[in-house]
Amino acid sequence: MRLALQPGPGETLDAICGGEVQVLQRRAGYRFSLDPILLAHFAVYEAGAHRGRLIDLGTGSGIIPLVLAKRLGLREVTGLELQPRLYSLAERNVYLNRCEQQVTLVQGDLRQVSRLFAAGSFCHVLCNPPYRACATGRSSVMMERAIARHEVACSLPDVARAARHLLTPRGGLSLVYPAARFAELVAVLREHRLEPKTVRMVHPRAERPAKLVLLHAVKGGRADLRVLPPLVLHAEDEHAFTDEVSAMVG
Repeated sequence: MRLALQPGPGETLDAICGGEVQVLQRRAGYRFSLDPILLAHFAVYEAGAHRGRLIDLGTGSGIIPLVLAKRLGLREVTGLELQPRLYSLAERNVYLNRCEQQVTLVQGDLRQVSRLFAAGSFCHVLCNPPYRACATGRSSVMMERAIARHEVACSLPDVARAARHLLTPRGGLSLVYPAARFAELVAVLREHRLEPKTVRMVHPRAERPAKLVLLHAVKGGRADLRVLPPLVLHAEDEHAFTDEVSAMVG
């Protein structure tokens, strides 16, 4: 089957990472944000995700596997996606970026990973899970965006259970999540024997409260938390990224 590698009606072709990564997206569907780019760099440079097999849960259009393979040089990356339309888009993006040797895609539900993968199949799990509980915020009119943003098809405990099954002993889970739900995140991970080891708060500007948290947890790890200096997205000009973030997005 020949895949369409040019944008079709209602699609855009966007470049990130200095043009190294090309991403097909739908104008009206789910579109990736800065969060998965931050997560990919955090996982590699702070959580050691460059070693061993890695899986991205809820890969969407494939942005995290593409950044890991194309920009950061990883060679054994799997992306798991529930929604058929997003899976199809991710498949096109993998071939568009010529990453089919490094990236494998699987269509399936992270709540049923035991049917898809043997226990302990991966050294590292990444996930940019839905941030909003079903009862909060305005649910997207389009189900594709709603599933990506709201806990419609999976919850934080679902992600933790999936990671515990997929990870080898002492394997690592890296997440990006709202800073306001940090306490809940730690509690859920510990309940599933995933011990938080490294944390970095993400601030829109240096003087503003953190909006996101990047967290690395270890399956069966001991309590020994390392808190990194904050990651600041914007300097004085709110439209310009800081040097560190600019280096990530290219």
